[in-house]
Amino acid sequence: MALQQQPPTAQSAAVSHRVNIGTGQRLALGAGFFAMFFAAQSVNVLAIPFYQMTLGVDPFLLGLALTIPVLLGTVLGPWVGHLSDHSQSRFGRRRPFIFIASWLSCLCFGLIWMVPAGWGEPAQLLYFVFWLLAFYIAATFVAVPMTCLAYEMSPDYHQRTEIMGFTTYFLKLGSLLYQWLFPLAQLALFSSVFIGIRYVGWGVAVFILGLLGSLAAVYSRERAPRRAPLLQRPGLRDSLSTLSANRSLRVLLLLTLLQLGGGAYSAGMDYYLLVYFMFDGNIAEGAVWKGLLSMAYAALGFATVPWLVRLSSHCGKVRALALIYWLTAVGGGLKWFIFTPGSGWWLLLDALFCTAVWTAMTMLLPSMLADVCDEDELLHGERREGLFVALHNWVSSISVALALLLAGLSLNLIGFDAKLAGAQSEQSIFAMRLILCFGTVLFSLLSLACLRYYRLTAARSQQISRQLLAQHSQQ
Repeated sequence: MALQQQPPTAQSAAVSHRVNIGTGQRLALGAGFFAMFFAAQSVNVLAIPFYQMTLGVDPFLLGLALTIPVLLGTVLGPWVGHLSDHSQSRFGRRRPFIFIASWLSCLCFGLIWMVPAGWGEPAQLLYFVFWLLAFYIAATFVAVPMTCLAYEMSPDYHQRTEIMGFTTYFLKLGSLLYQWLFPLAQLALFSSVFIGIRYVGWGVAVFILGLLGSLAAVYSRERAPRRAPLLQRPGLRDSLSTLSANRSLRVLLLLTLLQLGGGAYSAGMDYYLLVYFMFDGNIAEGAVWKGLLSMAYAALGFATVPWLVRLSSHCGKVRALALIYWLTAVGGGLKWFIFTPGSGWWLLLDALFCTAVWTAMTMLLPSMLADVCDEDELLHGERREGLFVALHNWVSSISVALALLLAGLSLNLIGFDAKLAGAQSEQSIFAMRLILCFGTVLFSLLSLACLRYYRLTAARSQQISRQLLAQHSQQ
């Protein structure tokens, strides 16, 4: 595929704007991203096997219950970003939001799992939705400012990728652990799965969302922003209007939608195939293999970070991303043969081909979004990372919600029935395999086509960075 740009290699970069970032600040930021990962993933990884596979809740209703709070919570995202961009305090723009919201999200997450065991299905779902909504609102006040801190650490084109690569190590560590939350709640030391869920839920809430989430607020430093004069600062509606005309931003948001929506929808079928096709409806055995597969994704994800740093430095972020989409498309075709009964450890080949695209979503795309923030500042004279991050988080959340909703609807349409255990119909299993395999290929190819329209090259990004530094030095 011929991309319409020729990014320079690292050796051809004319000027470097690297900054010295202390180890403590990097570790604090990494801990914050680790907490953000668990905030985004822990609800689904506990709710799906508990409510749907264990209690037999209708998959569409559970998908709806998981979707509605996400949609309502993310409406606040642009407002939170705008508020964070324009806030002023002795502690900075981002840090007060992170500290307070980390502990609020801790409280709300713990309460999600305190649902009374004796309640009926409608009451349990309403309780779940209420506290999930409160949790997502609090988590939004953490995620947007936390990501802004990462974007603001360096003005250097390549160092940004290195910073996001460092935080990706913590995200991959989360990937290594989070799938084991439900098996942990099933341990014999707990008298019931309800008790296990509560202990595990509060453990995640206090030690990860609260303690680790607030470290970035304590140890991070913020760069003083270049501000437009007070009378010229646009409102939220005007800011959103100007961003809607930014083609580079639209491309990145569409890539996010295709992978986190379409790609995640397709990949979500692997859990069902593991349980109901490969292990005859044995939820416990399927959950263990799902955990092993997630560990393989995480372990290989660690290895892809330095590879992506070198690849991006050598040929640019866009070409690196294109190569990853081709690799994922090949992996999608192989899923048809990998997810079959008796494949055993060959299952881990899935991680070998499809890990890099998830690493790119947390490393290359955020780095590219930071480049777009620079372009926006050059055009409009104001730093608006908060609004950019909020829009990206909003699209990410919408994508995940759509993936959950479509997965639940698809399972109903193809005739899936949890009560049948391993006796699912051949048509239902075939449809799951089709979605997993060809869906992955389709959304990878669509992403490649979309990437052709991204025009912010490495040379242009470095030129913008030099212009901004020259403007800042004159103030």
